[in-house]
Amino acid sequence: MPYIDKVYYDSEFKGTPISDQVAFDRLSSRASDLIDMVTNYVLHGVEFEQFAQLIQDNVKKATAAQVEYMFLQGGETSVHGGSPSSVRIGNFDYQDSGEGQQVISPIVISYLRPTGLLYRGVSVRDC
Repeated sequence: MPYIDKVYYDSEFKGTPISDQVAFDRLSSRASDLIDMVTNYVLHGVEFEQFAQLIQDNVKKATAAQVEYMFLQGGETSVHGGSPSSVRIGNFDYQDSGEGQQVISPIVISYLRPTGLLYRGVSVRDC
């Protein structure tokens, strides 16, 4: 389930306009999946409203930032990869396979860092 809807993206986040609702829904779903992957699925299957307001706000901002990033990078192909582009002019040949392109927007990590959701250590409880 996506962490944001188009109303949040347009009204609160004020992201780059995405006029196609279907495209937005797909990007929002993919962005939410990526947020789950980055946070090691801590949010998955848990009532989102039970988390502190800071966590909710930053997860929504991170999701919206990822939607915008994917949209500006060409949509879903930014995550799944597209076909390689090549140019040939006479003896000059250039090929770009898209390798090295980041899937996750760097700002997503910045939004998630203060939430503690990126922590990969081991928790210890006092018995």
